[in-house]
Amino acid sequence: MVEVLKRISLIVICSSFLSGCVSYTPTVPEGYDGPSAFISDSATSIDSGKADFFYLSHIDGNKIKNSHSETIGASYGHGNHLSIVLLDNEVPVKEQTITIVGRTVYAMPIRAITGTVYEVKGDLNFTPLENEAYKIKGKLSEATSTVWIEKESDGEIIDKIEIVGDSKLGLLEK
Repeated sequence: MVEVLKRISLIVICSSFLSGCVSYTPTVPEGYDGPSAFISDSATSIDSGKADFFYLSHIDGNKIKNSHSETIGASYGHGNHLSIVLLDNEVPVKEQTITIVGRTVYAMPIRAITGTVYEVKGDLNFTPLENEAYKIKGKLSEATSTVWIEKESDGEIIDKIEIVGDSKLGLLEK
């Protein structure tokens, strides 16, 4: 069993290095000079090495920098201490498809492998209002996992993605 865990840890570490080579699309297209809005990510800390993250991962199918990957990078080499990095993304005021994610994140890959990782994600058609601030929030649990986007000014939930029942990831999905 110990040998299997060592091999799995090596695979996770290697894939973490390879994911560092990913290129990201800017949230505001080059040359765009129109109105914009802001979408902030959030996290709920569970312990010093574990948190539930709620973040924007894609705009119109293009991968963007996100709080999950930035936190993993900032936490590398810090043992069981998760250095949480939350992003605030400027986005153009236009109709777009955004992908939002709720996911359990651990500082140490071995904890992710042996622990429970919940994930809920999906695409939403979204047209932000000019100069409005939005936040990605959610709740992850065995019974129901939900991620949503809400207006910061009044807490109005704009849209949400929900899984009723099991949202635990399998060993190879973590």
